[in-house]
Amino acid sequence: MARFTSSTFGKISGKHGTAVAAVRKDGLCILKEYRVASNPNTVGQKNQRAKFGFVMKEINCLRSVFSRNFGGQYGINKVVAKAMKTAVTGEFPDFKLDYSKLELASGSLFTTSELRMERINENSLRLNWNPDFIMSGSPTDKLNLVLLNSQTKFVLERYEYAIRSEGKVELQIPVGWLDSDIHGWIYFSSTDGKTNSVSLHIQI
Repeated sequence: MARFTSSTFGKISGKHGTAVAAVRKDGLCILKEYRVASNPNTVGQKNQRAKFGFVMKEINCLRSVFSRNFGGQYGINKVVAKAMKTAVTGEFPDFKLDYSKLELASGSLFTTSELRMERINENSLRLNWNPDFIMSGSPTDKLNLVLLNSQTKFVLERYEYAIRSEGKVELQIPVGWLDSDIHGWIYFSSTDGKTNSVSLHIQI
């Protein structure tokens, strides 16, 4: 970009060949190379916008969880940004979401080395986990559980549902859920609620 004061031409502006001239508020003329604006409708840009819309539609039902764990009402934005990079497969219009890579909580608290879900009857599940912990953990850490019916987008949120030392808990779910595609996540919170563990996904 060139800056100049011209006693011959005075103040000039507009496109001149391959350059564009303009006058700033302070009266200084600037001259810079003319560049055509980038096309916002390339295949790649359309694909990216469609991917964003797809992710928002799929996980908006979990907004309250993200708000709780990722800093308020805009917490979902952090999750969407990460999910677009790590949890979406395929190309428009055939996107798919890998729920196992969706993060519902994060933090430095120890999680668990073992997680297992078993069916008791048509509307009851039993969740088992290893109650042992390493360093950043406590027997009184609170277990939080989130279940998602990916067909109906209905979410069950159960916070402080058990404590780490119990190692297992039973959960009632709506009748008919076990005929659908159900995803679950657990994570632990410290007793004072200031620290979480990373969420763990489990397919039901």
